[in-house]
Amino acid sequence: MALFEGLKGLAALALGLGFKALQQRDLHELAVALVGRLHLHADSHLPAVFIGWSDKLQEVHPAQVLTLALAYAVLRFAEAWGLWRDRPWAEWLAALSTGLYLPFELMHLAHRPSAVSAGVVLFNVAVVALMVWRLRLRRQTVNS
Repeated sequence: MALFEGLKGLAALALGLGFKALQQRDLHELAVALVGRLHLHADSHLPAVFIGWSDKLQEVHPAQVLTLALAYAVLRFAEAWGLWRDRPWAEWLAALSTGLYLPFELMHLAHRPSAVSAGVVLFNVAVVALMVWRLRLRRQTVNS
């Protein structure tokens, strides 16, 4: 779990740092080219949403994205360090932060069922269950 959280932190950093370079290009053209390269229909729902977001991203200031990416990365690195060092606060953080995603993932699964969506939900339920189990085990050990 610690390595996975660390990877999420690295991914956030890469996205934050790469955003400025990406934004210097015409994101709309880049999105349309990517949709075409993947042989998707630009009028379909997901490709249209992707192209729409590319237009909105052109207006976002890179410092905002970098600030959010850095904050997220620091949180994930702290969680990874805490899990690696077997700290109870990190298990709480992992359970809470993963649990926060579950209602949104369940809604997504209900509206657009797929094996990937179901897998994400099951994985995150397993993470929450593992963290809660470890916290209970820790509490039982302390109380014994």
